Amino acid sequence: MYLGDGDLRTEPPTDRRGVDVFVSDPAHPVPFTMDVSPGMTREYMTDDQRFASRRPDVLTYQTEPLSAALTVGGPVTATLWVSTDHDDADWVVKLIDVQPPDAPTPDDATFGVKMGGYQQMVRSEVLHGRYREDYAKPMRFPRGRAVEVTIALQDVLHTFEPGHRIMVQIQSTWFPLVDRNPQKWVDNIFEAHEEDFESATHRVFRSVTRPSRIELTGL
Repeated sequence: MYLGDGDLRTEPPTDRRGVDVFVSDPAHPVPFTMDVSPGMTREYMTDDQRFASRRPDVLTYQTEPLSAALTVGGPVTATLWVSTDHDDADWVVKLIDVQPPDAPTPDDATFGVKMGGYQQMVRSEVLHGRYREDYAKPMRFPRGRAVEVTIALQDVLHTFEPGHRIMVQIQSTWFPLVDRNPQKWVDNIFEAHEEDFESATHRVFRSVTRPSRIELTGL
């Protein structure tokens, strides 16, 4: 599936200038859950991602409601054309099952949770951009130049039911599951000083020559 103008499509893009832009600020990272939590929660892998899709530093793409069930089994791979105006960037990709607006809420649901429109995370992964080619050889991003990166999500066996949508979210921070990236180049991010952390403008391309996509294996 290819990234479109807010949508996911089966056909390659026809837009010659398609691109989405967001600012990633390590001082205000995207949290991994809407609840306040100092560490990983048991539920985070299926948590509602609506809180993230409302943020300006999270790109969201989704299909139309499915007319038939779609079972996905096996590897999930995102191939993105990206650029940044800084030296380093992380890339987080989430595969999400969006419930229809009229989905009923079970009687035993967590207090306050409404299943109508629930964005259930199915799989997710992060790529530390400096290791995009070799984990043993970190390298800077060429400022302002588009490069292709590949993010391998965990294998999956999941059925998207009729009326549901398939959604992909892309972001560059995921705190505290992923350490904040200064985005300014430092040899070791764990030794970065506070002044090394800078906002950066990132781009995800979805054009004829730079078609970002996510590959799903159907059953």
